[in-house]
Amino acid sequence: MFFGSDSAGKSTQARLLKGYLKSHGRPTRIAWLRGRHSLAFVIAKFFAKLGYYRVVKVPSGVTYRVFDPGLLPRFQRFWGAIEFLSVLPWIILRTYLPRNLGYTVVAERYVVDTVVYLSYWLGYDFLQSFIAKVLLNFIPKGSVLIHLDAETEVLLERLKRIRYDDAPQDYIVFQRRVYYILSKMLKATTIDTSRYNTEETFQHIVNLLTRAPKSAKQQNYKVDYRKNSNDQQKCEA
Repeated sequence: MFFGSDSAGKSTQARLLKGYLKSHGRPTRIAWLRGRHSLAFVIAKFFAKLGYYRVVKVPSGVTYRVFDPGLLPRFQRFWGAIEFLSVLPWIILRTYLPRNLGYTVVAERYVVDTVVYLSYWLGYDFLQSFIAKVLLNFIPKGSVLIHLDAETEVLLERLKRIRYDDAPQDYIVFQRRVYYILSKMLKATTIDTSRYNTEETFQHIVNLLTRAPKSAKQQNYKVDYRKNSNDQQKCEA
């Protein structure tokens, strides 16, 4: 399961890994999850049209109007639950159903990315919420967790070349900080793709999968952001 900042290389590595696994006789599916699926998407579009939006500017210079639940304080408390109910069917359809049908699922993005995305819109306190804990417990047992990262300047430069990317610049900085915290908590392997090219990164991933045990113990996930303040400072440095 991959997770990490926008333009860290997740899509490329997921495609390479799918091809590698299929060449070794393993039927494989790629899963992609983050936020604002189905019902949440419709509601967000509705409120954006009513004027409850924030204008965000992405590294390429393009601006977008994006619904900001923070502009509706009374409604904001329910937004996490709406997002959870909206993403739950996709967790089942894109991950658990294929696994039960015999597929190996390569998650390009998954529930860790959903938690980071919602934390950006709902605040750091969401990391300690019941919904965040439930989402993280949808990580299948035995999953190999790989955190792809890169230096902020490298990520921003890559994103400038993506014309229709929708990640605000401040979101990139926020992502790196929170992904770092979660990678430590989840005991994921971090690979800095600004230090390695595509082929070298993929070789690291193959080596990691080769060494990984067939079954891994699943942790009970709980994030206390305040206890990870030192990790945050390291990431910002």
